[in-house]
Amino acid sequence: MENLGLFDAITDSAVLLDKAGRIINWNASASALFGYTKKEVLGRSVNFIYDRNYPFPKLIQEMTSSQKKWHEHTHYIRKNGIRGYCKSSLCPLPLSEQNRVIALLMHQNISDYKKTEEELRKTNQALLQQMQSILGGFWTANSLLIESMHHLEQTERRLRESELRFHLLAENAKDVISRHMPDGTYLYVSPASHMSTGYTPEDLIGKNIYKFIHHDDIAKLKKAFTRRREMTNIKPIVYRIKRKEGEFRWFESNIRLIIDDQMRSISEIQLASRDITDRILDKKARLRGQQLAHVFRLSTMEEMASGMAHEISQPLAAIVNYTRGCVRHLQNEEHDPDQIKHIMQKAVAQAERAGEIVQRLKNFFCKGQLVKTPCKINNVIRETVSLIKNELTNSKTKIDFDFDKHIPHIFIDKIQIQQVILNLIQNAIEAMNENNTKEKRIHIHTKFTHFDTIEVTLKDAGPGFSKEIATQVFMPFFTTKAHGRGMGLAICRSIIEAHGGQFTINSNANSSGNSWIRFSLPVSI
Repeated sequence: MENLGLFDAITDSAVLLDKAGRIINWNASASALFGYTKKEVLGRSVNFIYDRNYPFPKLIQEMTSSQKKWHEHTHYIRKNGIRGYCKSSLCPLPLSEQNRVIALLMHQNISDYKKTEEELRKTNQALLQQMQSILGGFWTANSLLIESMHHLEQTERRLRESELRFHLLAENAKDVISRHMPDGTYLYVSPASHMSTGYTPEDLIGKNIYKFIHHDDIAKLKKAFTRRREMTNIKPIVYRIKRKEGEFRWFESNIRLIIDDQMRSISEIQLASRDITDRILDKKARLRGQQLAHVFRLSTMEEMASGMAHEISQPLAAIVNYTRGCVRHLQNEEHDPDQIKHIMQKAVAQAERAGEIVQRLKNFFCKGQLVKTPCKINNVIRETVSLIKNELTNSKTKIDFDFDKHIPHIFIDKIQIQQVILNLIQNAIEAMNENNTKEKRIHIHTKFTHFDTIEVTLKDAGPGFSKEIATQVFMPFFTTKAHGRGMGLAICRSIIEAHGGQFTINSNANSSGNSWIRFSLPVSI
């Protein structure tokens, strides 16, 4: 029994065989490697685990007489059909009492090693091919360079500079490389012009570049062509050029002036140009999105004005009462200075409270670029709810917080995220009011996920979103409200996506209960 315990404790697969190659014992590691229990394999030829038959009776007989071991890398097949590699070792054993146990067959799983070895072999082969290709290209390029230098030495200085620094590069560049006379006439255009402008080099050579420039940008380009040598801070010039199809595209060009040393005048103008239309339009779209979000924030001022006025009136009324109380105490000749000091401290606290309310409102409606600062999302949500405390009270709406206490700081534009939360809460209140919901509740849940994101989920007791509405809510000006603007959710999604997050609506058709809205924000900057 002790030997059996040691046998099962072996970490590698261990199998005891008789002289015919049949299995007498099979440890737990063998079961783990091949997937068969000991009961399933006892008495069977061990060859059933391999992809081919090995002459184990013959091997066992030869080893018993010579006391040698047998080692080989073999393919095995698990019970579930999965194949792998293992190192098989067969060694003779002293005869047991029943003269049955003849040999010990060990297996080491080397599947991962074989896989790594094969990947390394393929990598080495790929690297060798790349090296051969690079060396071939090197020798080819070297030969071309030597040949070019031989010809360049026999040409004039201008051709030498043009060929060496310009022509070979231009033919293979993705940017449009062009050479111009001082008046703007094309001398040379690289093949990339066809992709960028629709014109082939043959279409442009001999034509003047100003013919294709937007009329508002011609003066800017002429100034750059004539005065650029006077500028110390060289920057690319941005202008519009007309494609062959008639569409104007934005281009960015680096300009190089070739100066005649003798005449000290411009002999040639060289441009390296690229199409940046997508970048320009994307920048304009982001600016319009920021402006639209700001307009939407301003449009909520009327809705929030009465609530904020009510909230500010409370500390102001308290200040008035505390001040009147101090006046009455001062009129009393036997007034207590400590009591007056205590009352004035209360008045100061109420004044600070009113100032905080005004500052929160000012911050919310201020216009600015996307400015990210480290924030705790739970605190941002609580502060946002405080902005519409009066509206919640008037509508008899309760908010339940279910916050993850282990949420890290995230880098966000606090004002814009507050705008998203505020819009979602107001939508929920309006939906529950229109549906005459008896118990109006909004549940806000935060969660830190394993994907380094923070999820904020809002669910209310209203009717939710049908599958049809959920597919249309992000369309511009789509609304289910009588006086809705149809921009709120679209702007919310734009703000979240600008932060690198996702905005999701789950309709009633996809859940057993009410629908919910969720947005996620990445933890990293």
